[in-house]
Amino acid sequence: MLLGQQYYDNPKYGKFLEENFILYRAPRGDKTGDAVFKRFNVSGTPFLLFIDGNGKEIDWIRGYSAPPDKFHEKVKNVLQGVDTFKVLSEKSLENPKDVSLLAKLAKKYSDRDPINTEKANALYKQIVAIDPDGKMGMTEYGKDQVSCTEYAEFSLGQAVLYARGTQRSPEPLKAFIKKYPASKILKSAYMSLSSFYAYAPGPYKEEAFKFLEEAVAKYPDDPYFRLYYVSRSMNNKENIDRGIEMAEGMRSMNQASIADYRARLYQLKGDLSQAEAVYSQEFMDGQVTSLAYALSSYASFWMGQKKNLDSAEKMMQTAILLEPDNAYFRQSAAGFYLQAGKTDKALEVFGPEFIKTPKPNASALMTYARFWASNKQNMESAAAAMESALKLSPEDAYVRQSAAQVFIMMEKQDKAIEIYGPAYIKIQDNPLALSGYGRFWAGQKKNLDSALEAAKKATTLADQSPNQSYLWDSLAGVYLAAGKLEEALKAEEKALALDEGFNTEFYQTQLKKIKDEIEKKAKK
Repeated sequence: MLLGQQYYDNPKYGKFLEENFILYRAPRGDKTGDAVFKRFNVSGTPFLLFIDGNGKEIDWIRGYSAPPDKFHEKVKNVLQGVDTFKVLSEKSLENPKDVSLLAKLAKKYSDRDPINTEKANALYKQIVAIDPDGKMGMTEYGKDQVSCTEYAEFSLGQAVLYARGTQRSPEPLKAFIKKYPASKILKSAYMSLSSFYAYAPGPYKEEAFKFLEEAVAKYPDDPYFRLYYVSRSMNNKENIDRGIEMAEGMRSMNQASIADYRARLYQLKGDLSQAEAVYSQEFMDGQVTSLAYALSSYASFWMGQKKNLDSAEKMMQTAILLEPDNAYFRQSAAGFYLQAGKTDKALEVFGPEFIKTPKPNASALMTYARFWASNKQNMESAAAAMESALKLSPEDAYVRQSAAQVFIMMEKQDKAIEIYGPAYIKIQDNPLALSGYGRFWAGQKKNLDSALEAAKKATTLADQSPNQSYLWDSLAGVYLAAGKLEEALKAEEKALALDEGFNTEFYQTQLKKIKDEIEKKAKK
């Protein structure tokens, strides 16, 4: 049993676990723990994995949800063999056309890893093939019962909606809405599509606002649909007046108040465990973080206007007090002080002491290093922070790329190439990492021979990537930076040919840019 911390530490249940299981606690960070995580493909914690004496998986529980007594029921069900992964797998082999059984097994796979859904999707497709009319079995969706086929089609639509790169598409989920207008899953489908359209790129410009209007009209009392419209309006700077109208209708969306009301109602009911679940320490920690971001946004806004500066500085300092270890807030404050000519104050809030205590993570260290390198100050400390980040995450391509960027800003190109240069790509076989390397150096217009080698290698590994057009666009960018215009044109045309509509406008723009360069060269 691979075990998360919170449940085990509950004194009421720790003894039960020790009496019924052989326990193994695998923390992240040590070699043994990392090996276990890799072997069993654990995507995050807390995670309880139940295995037999031969190391085969019996079941798993991903995440922890209060109250603990209800969570304990899940553990007891595993002990009793109720709908475990092992049981469901064996039964599905005996009854391969039992759609209710297949739906339970598919949900198990989805719960195990919500990102990589290939195994679950294969089962959902099987359900649709076996029972296209949805008459052979029901499954749970929250507190409701829906046909297994209906749930499978919804899940497959979700998978395509959240797929990577050009495979993303809203069409399957839109088809679900049209096919099941009275579905108990309908609102969830609308919510997912609204989230998609809130941030969808250019090709979806016209249909985005049309769909979001439809969603708000269908669910006028749910402020989240209005929120998605407002997000779309702000991000695209369009339909501003209508966006304001939508925002005005969101005034009731105060999560802290809602949680307080719910907790008080549960208390009156005598269910304090459920009150704790909705009004917990974790919830309030989230509220503190949200408040800190709100204060920082307020400060940044007025700093940009060069007005109300006393209040802006006060709110900025309050955000730091609330989240003292958050590099984002400290960076914002330091930027304000540098702009005001108060270097000493900037170093006070975001200087060498910050990278000493408490121990910052790689992301915080990179934020610190980039900030000071871009401002050409406190350079020695910035370099030390970047070195520390590399030691914490030596295999992370993003960290290496960030380090290269920082050292280039410091005019230490040799150091940048040492960290993120030819030696790096020799041991790299991830097409996206190689493509990112090519893009980075193309942007710098340096180390281009190595960048070209990496970008070419990425396209030879294209079948390992869901977004092949991106790889060819990267190669085109490197060719362009190297002045190899005809090769750039062919690579960009390949990117456009492989694109399925999600990045078409961008690739067309890049293609025009290359053609313009070819025309300029011909005139010379």
